[in-house]
Amino acid sequence: MTNEIKKLKEDIAVLQEKLNKLEEIEKQPKMTLENEGEFSIVSYDGYVYYRLEYPTDVIWYRKSMVGRLEPIKDIKPKNELESRWLINDLKYQNDDEVEQDEKDNSKSMDEVVERLVKEHQAQKLWNILKDYGFADYTAENICHIVEDWLPKPQSSSGSQNLNTELLVDGFNHCLEQIKGMLR
Repeated sequence: MTNEIKKLKEDIAVLQEKLNKLEEIEKQPKMTLENEGEFSIVSYDGYVYYRLEYPTDVIWYRKSMVGRLEPIKDIKPKNELESRWLINDLKYQNDDEVEQDEKDNSKSMDEVVERLVKEHQAQKLWNILKDYGFADYTAENICHIVEDWLPKPQSSSGSQNLNTELLVDGFNHCLEQIKGMLR
């Protein structure tokens, strides 16, 4: 019986050692994928920029003179870079379409009309954002931010000047057109 007890104590010691190792492993931080996306390297204004595109966000970095990546924190430069990025990307897409159109001149009128309708829809901000991989709620939030940023419609009530009334009506119509191109 003493041999059995000795053997049992050895087994318990081994199991206790394994348990301790498992507890240590559980305490260590686990690696999880937080975000996944694409990156691009572009040159603009004499600098090299890195654009990291995630499903929910786009982050811009600028390469400093010493070679370090510095995140661009100011909204204005980020917006300028992003808008230039979108314009350039759309330009390249349109160049590809023109080449395709030149190759295939035998399109029917229905196909041409359908393509023009799609182009008009593609010009809407929400659709452009969706094409660039923004999530629905992110695209919607950006559209709301732009909508809130736009000036409010003006009123020409009380004005007896026809030119003022026409200018205010034109301004309000322009705002309606811009808001119509958001979604």
